[in-house]
Parts: sequence; C-alpha cells; structure tokens
Amino acid sequence: MPLRKRPMFRTITAMLSLGSLAMLTACDSPSGSDERTAALSCTAPGVSGSEIRAGLLFSDTGAGQSAFQAFRAGVDARLGVVNAEGGVNGRKVVYSWYDDATDPAQNLVGAQTLVGSDATFGIIEGTTTGAGSAQYLDDHDIPVVGVGGEIAWTQHPNMFAWSYYTTSAGSNSVWGELIRSQGGTRAALVDMAMSEAIQNFHRQLAESLEAAGVQVDQTFNVTAGTTNFESLVRQMKAAGIDTLTGSIFPDVLARILPAARAAGLDLKVVLSPLGYDQTLLGLIGPQLAGTVIYLDFVPFEANTPAHSRLLAAMQMYSPQIQPPAQQSAVFGWLSADIFLRGLEAAGPCPTRAAFIQGLRAVHDYHGDGLLPHPIDFATNRGHLSGCYDFVRVSEDGSRFVPLQPVSRCGEPLR
Repeated sequence: MPLRKRPMFRTITAMLSLGSLAMLTACDSPSGSDERTAALSCTAPGVSGSEIRAGLLFSDTGAGQSAFQAFRAGVDARLGVVNAEGGVNGRKVVYSWYDDATDPAQNLVGAQTLVGSDATFGIIEGTTTGAGSAQYLDDHDIPVVGVGGEIAWTQHPNMFAWSYYTTSAGSNSVWGELIRSQGGTRAALVDMAMSEAIQNFHRQLAESLEAAGVQVDQTFNVTAGTTNFESLVRQMKAAGIDTLTGSIFPDVLARILPAARAAGLDLKVVLSPLGYDQTLLGLIGPQLAGTVIYLDFVPFEANTPAHSRLLAAMQMYSPQIQPPAQQSAVFGWLSADIFLRGLEAAGPCPTRAAFIQGLRAVHDYHGDGLLPHPIDFATNRGHLSGCYDFVRVSEDGSRFVPLQPVSRCGEPLR
C-alpha cells in the first residue's frame, strides 16, 4: 500500500504546568528526602528525575487514519491532566511520536526509532498494524499499552489492552444474539481487507451468527474506490439478505447503504465496530442511518462524571478536536490512562519489568468509570471481549441513540 506521506517523528512535551517543585519531595514515608534522592538516581531508559518519556506510535496517515484521527488528542488530554496535578511520583510524562502510516513495516521502524534514538520507557499504541513491532518490543521487554485490535495483543505478556477484538480461536455469542434480537436471519459479511486480523474477526462473527441461528449467506471483500456497490447490493437482494455486518469502515458503509435503499433492499440489522463519531454524522450521518455500533466503553450519551472529566480535559488540552466526543479520543485517553496506572504500580523508581509486573497485578481497572465492566489485567490477556455497549444512528442521521439494554454480554464459543 503506498504511503500518503513520509512517517513523522516529533518530540512533544505533553504538559502545560508541572506545578510546584515541592511535589518532587512528596511521599508516603517519613524519609521523603531519601526517596527523592533515590528517584533522581533511577537508571531505567526514559526515566529522569523530572520526566518519564513514552513513545506514541499510531496511524496518523494510511488506511487506518480515520479510525484513529483523535487518538493522539485523547492521549494529550489524559497526560495534560496528570501533569497539571504534578505528574507521576513527581515526574511529568512526556512523549515522542511516530506515524506508522498503517503499515506493519513502518510500525516496526517507528518502534525501533522511538526505543533506540529517544530512550523511551514504554509505548502507547493506536494502530491496526501493531503486529509489525510486537515481537521486537517483547524481545526488549518494553511495556506496550493501547487498542487490542490484532491477535498480537493476545500473544505478548508485555502488551496491555482493556479490550481484545480478535483472537486466533473461539468466538462469543454477543454479536449473533444482538442481530437475532433485532430480527436478523440471513447475513452478508463485508470486509475491508483480508489481513490475518480481519480473517479472524470474520471467523468470529460468522461463528457467533451461526450459533444464534443467523445464516451467513454471502461474503464480500470491498474497497471504497473500486467496488461496484450497486452490483453488490443486487447480489444481496437476490439472496434475501436482511443483515449486514463485518469489518466495515464508515466511508464504505456510506456507499453501501444508500445503494441498498435505492434497490429496495430491506436491511433489518446493520452492525459495525466503527463509526461512533459525531463529526462523522455531520458528514455522512443520513447515509449511516439505522447502523448499530458496538463500543467497549460507556457511550457519551450516558453523560456520567467520567465523561465530564474527559470532555473538560479535551477542551483544555486538545481544543482543536471538535466535537471532542469521539471514539478514537476515548481510545487515546484510555491507552494513556493504562500507561499511567502501570507507572503508579511500578513505584517511585520505575523499571520496565516493575511496570509489567505491577500492571498485570491490577485486578479492577475501570478507566475512571469509562468501562462498562472492570478489567482484571491478570486474566484478560488472550480472552476475546464479550461485553459491549450498543448505540444506533438515528433515522435522520443526526445523533446516536443507545439501544435498550445498552450493555450486553455474551458467552464464549469454543
């Protein structure tokens, strides 16, 4: 796949103010000056007396850009909050960043660049091509946190995610049960590309639908620029398809659904993992009307205190993202929050090994209330997520409406 632009490498100080220098001496024990002296002598890569340096590796360009366009802004918002409060054990958290252009080879180059040339402590990752660097980062025992969209996230003990979208075997009943509850009986699965992750995601969906009694009749691999969507819809109509799902980007859905309406194809269910973005509704909302999107965090429509804190931080530290209530912003916020949780668990003089060991011992991570169910990092690795919140694009395409019940969990399928 050609790159849209050359990968970028920049150093960003993700902070407005660290606050008083007295924060450096704060500690829980009576010997605060001794702890400060020890902290100043920490020798782990990326750790100094005043800073901890992370690496931000994400898809700022390429095919995955639309899925991660607000990811960095969410990271900035979360780090902005913690740094304004004094950082972690008196150290501000800063980062350098690299655009992997949604390319596994560039993902590896980015990881090597961040780790090798910039003394990075750990990696915050927002991409669908993280498998490119997974083994390299594992070999060097470097902590990685982020969006678990690939099988690689389930295979490496140094990698942490709040949700795993795909695994090499097994499935969950949640998708099939949702589709069946909405009246779906005959499905077409539409995929954007047949990478290993997409193949497994496709298999999971098919197994889930079939377990619920929803027949999978057709499979299509599509691209926004070359697929004849009118022909595709005619085939679906001839087969009596009433359900559309798969790994479909919103821009492709916006081509399929108007063609389906024009052809008189009555789709009872359209189910997608992507598209929860108010900006997107402003651009193509009417085309996406009726689409059900499943989320691994509590939707903004719930209007909880956790949402208020996130939105206020976005306005403060990432005001260029409007509106701030975007799916990828939550991904960035949660990824940065998990990184901070690992630093806290690693203690006043953090090492990479202490980060991994300490974060793996966190049994009740809830993302400050953004997750529908607490996560046990000791047991969640390698297990396909089976609990999601579901929203539907309104009939006029202007807003998201939570389904009732909004939160649904399925059973593992082996």
